[in-house]
Amino acid sequence: MRLSPVVRDALAAVIQTLNDGGGPAQGCTVAHGFFVPLSEFERRGLQPSMALRALADVGMLVLAHPQGPPTYSREFNGAPTVGIVVDPRFISGLDLDGFVLKDREDR
Repeated sequence: MRLSPVVRDALAAVIQTLNDGGGPAQGCTVAHGFFVPLSEFERRGLQPSMALRALADVGMLVLAHPQGPPTYSREFNGAPTVGIVVDPRFISGLDLDGFVLKDREDR
């Protein structure tokens, strides 16, 4: 299965903000991956539920608990924010040694 191009482009735009000159960061790295506020999908004209479904279908999300919801709540830019965490293995340019990867935890 391939990720929907619309979701892929929205995710890429958020990730791009981490680069120099990309503007204020619209997502951030966390221990298990890359946190994307759901509002960033809305801002780009996507329903968060559609983005969640597309990312889950291709196995890109990191779940806090196997049977739990796919969303996380954390402070982002000084405010409590609901978002998702994308597995860092799907984002080129991130140093995987800096993350706690699920398969490393299972060993």
